[in-house]
Parts: sequence; structure tokens; C-alpha cells
Amino acid sequence: MNNRAQLIGLIVLLGAGVALAVVLSLGRVSTPLPSSLAPAFGLLGVPVKTVDHLITRVIPITDVDERELGEVLRAAYDAQADEGNPDFAYTNDLMTHMATVAKRPFEYRVYLLDCTEPNAMALPGGVIVVTTGLLDVLESESELVAVLGHELGHIELGHCLDAVKFRLLAEKVGERTFGEIVDAAVRMLMSHSFSKTQEDEADEYAYTMLVNSPYDPRGLGRSFSSLLEYRELSHASDARLRGADPIRDYFTSHPPLEIREAEFLERAEAWWRRNPGEARCVGEGSIKDRVSACWP
Repeated sequence: MNNRAQLIGLIVLLGAGVALAVVLSLGRVSTPLPSSLAPAFGLLGVPVKTVDHLITRVIPITDVDERELGEVLRAAYDAQADEGNPDFAYTNDLMTHMATVAKRPFEYRVYLLDCTEPNAMALPGGVIVVTTGLLDVLESESELVAVLGHELGHIELGHCLDAVKFRLLAEKVGERTFGEIVDAAVRMLMSHSFSKTQEDEADEYAYTMLVNSPYDPRGLGRSFSSLLEYRELSHASDARLRGADPIRDYFTSHPPLEIREAEFLERAEAWWRRNPGEARCVGEGSIKDRVSACWP
């Protein structure tokens, strides 16, 4: 009798979950700004992400596998990259300096995606993709470094490989070629979103990196301000994208931009109160000219 009651309870819970997912889907739940990896799993929420994160820790995929994966990805992107493009040269000049603090054995490289929407994406093995729209929306080099630092954090903290460990293991067991493994991993990443915990960790990584760099620590908070301004201007008629919505925010991967903006601007102002005489670079002219003037 007890087992039957438990089964009925489980069925009721599953039914309620499906009903909630349908209601949210019909309500067109959306993020304030597209997530780093264009999530197809936004409605799954944090608990599923947490279980996935814990289980992947026991799968024996080494750093060498991720480095090889990154090398293949870079080769594919290199074949299409315009190295004479000032945006490409500028972002990779910044990444060269930023990667000096990286601890993982990757060759970090930034690639540009011709898209007006501001966005960025981290891939395994040191590959970071940013849209041209991101460079146009951000107002200073310190903001751009903050966003790049956030994506760098995802890679340094192992978030990207966690997302594909199951698929990588399955492909190896199936004796597929490494090229097929790469294709499978990228397909999975493009439909994956990081958990809120991982997003918080990447934000923290970016802020710590700014504090220990030549840049103004307000760069991270101000990057959120710039993205919020873009959202308000480009989606002014869409009430769903304005302000905080607890239901929407729980079921999307990124914490609300408003909360992230307030938290990191407040922390940066506290840092400035402790360090009133320190000189830091903002780089408003640098991002416009696509030439860094912040690194010594």
C-alpha cells in the first residue's frame, strides 16, 4: 500500500512538472539577454544542472582531452578567421594579456561572430566566441575585459568540459573518430546552458581578475549596465523583458542582469573606498579605436 501511495505521489509530481513546463512555454519565458550557450534546457532549472555537475565529476576525462578538443575547434575557427580584422586583433591582444593568469594548459583565443546581438560563448579548450554586436554595445575596454573574463572563468573552472563529459565518454566507447567527437561535443554545447551557480562562479572569477589587473573593477557591473541599456532600447515595447520576474528568473540560466549589476557595482565602489588613490584604466577610447592602452 505504501509503495502504491509513493508511486501515485511520483506520478502527481511528474504531471505537475509537465503542466508547469507547458504553462511557462506558452508564456514564452525568455532570458533578459541570450545566455552564453543559447540554452535549450532553460526550463529544467538548477536541480538538474546540479545533479549533472556532480555526476560528471566521476567520469575520467582528463585535461588532455579538453586540450585536444580545443585544438580541433581552433583549427576550424582559424580557417574562417580574418586576422586582419581590427576587432579580431584587438580582442586577441586583450586575451593574450588576460591569459597570463590562466592556470589550465590551453591556448586561449577569441573568435568573432558577425551578429548585431551582444553575446559571448565559451567552448572547451580555450576557445571564446564573441559577437561583433558585443563590441558595439559595451562602452569601455574594462567592460569588454570583464565579459571576456567571465567566459575565461567558465573554461578555467571546468564548466565547459562538465557540459560534454557524458557525450565525450559515449563517443569514445563507440570508437568514433576524434572529429566526430568534436562535432558531437559542440552540438551538445550549443544546446546547453550553464547553471546559476556556474554563472555566479564565472562572475566572481571576472571580478577577481579585474581587481588584480590594471582595470577599473567597476567594469563588470558597468558591462551589465550596458547590456541592460541595450535591452531597454532594443526591446522597449516588450514588457516581458523589463524588470525582475521571479518565475522567469528561476527558470533561466543567468541571474537577472539588474541583480548582477547592483552587486558588482556596489562591490567595486567599496573597493574604491578602500583604495581611493589608485590609478585604474577604464578604456573608453580604447574600445572605440580597437587599440588597447591599458596594459603596461
